Amino acid sequence: MKFWVFVVTQKKENGQNILPREILESRLEDGFWGLGERTPNRKKLQSGDKIVFYEGNPTKSFVACATLKSKSFQLSPEERRKFSHGREIFTTDYGVYLDETRLFETSIPADELVEALTFIENKEYWYSYFQGGTREIFEKDYITITGARPTTLTGQIRATEDLQSESQFALEAHLEEFMFKNWEQIDFGEKLSLYTDEEQNGRQYPAETWSIDFLCLDANGDFVIIELKRGKTSDAVVGQVLRYIGWVSENLALPAQKVRGIIIAHEVDDSLRYSERGLPNVRVMTYRVDFRLEG
Repeated sequence: MKFWVFVVTQKKENGQNILPREILESRLEDGFWGLGERTPNRKKLQSGDKIVFYEGNPTKSFVACATLKSKSFQLSPEERRKFSHGREIFTTDYGVYLDETRLFETSIPADELVEALTFIENKEYWYSYFQGGTREIFEKDYITITGARPTTLTGQIRATEDLQSESQFALEAHLEEFMFKNWEQIDFGEKLSLYTDEEQNGRQYPAETWSIDFLCLDANGDFVIIELKRGKTSDAVVGQVLRYIGWVSENLALPAQKVRGIIIAHEVDDSLRYSERGLPNVRVMTYRVDFRLEG
């Protein structure tokens, strides 16, 4: 059994915004959830998996839960007509059947639980984890959401596996946001563009229960994974990047596409330097923070 967040956002129809709640309630009534062909993790969904529904703007809340009654399947023409309700926003080619659907009596604002959710590493910019259609989460996160049991940020940071520096963890939370907003001005020594699909923009790209900080493409169309060290030990971040390289190679890359990684750190210790030497498909880059007062 796996645990997932399904994201529902507002859609445009005939020039008007259709709120997430209307879409959600219609799908729950149908006992069905539509998916795109390239929805991340679509092929991993299985009957019996547990789902929490996250509603985007304006509420940004967890609002319902369900159990999957089927794995992902391609709709027949009859099913496509039935579940479209004659509306473009409901028209889809793939989907899953739902069971045990439950709309929460009271919505749970995501920002009240973010500090307790382990699948969200960058707490300050948590909203970037809720792009796209599906994201796998840990069982304990599912329990936290459905049971609404928050914890403190300090406790969560201290519990982060292989965390070496709390101050660096906090600094690089801001670095991620800065890089995303200033992507075109950053010199990577090569041209890199954020990978995009029909639902994701390449930032905090879901890879099972993990999230890739930035998933990119280079000028040759090969995949490049960018991971911030975030105060972790060198061994931990190297292992993380290698895991992501393996995942992208297996799940996204075409046979001709190569996959490599870039680790961004404030400084390079011996452990990271030796690891880089032994890994031809991993490069380490450092950054500098300038702080000045001007009168």
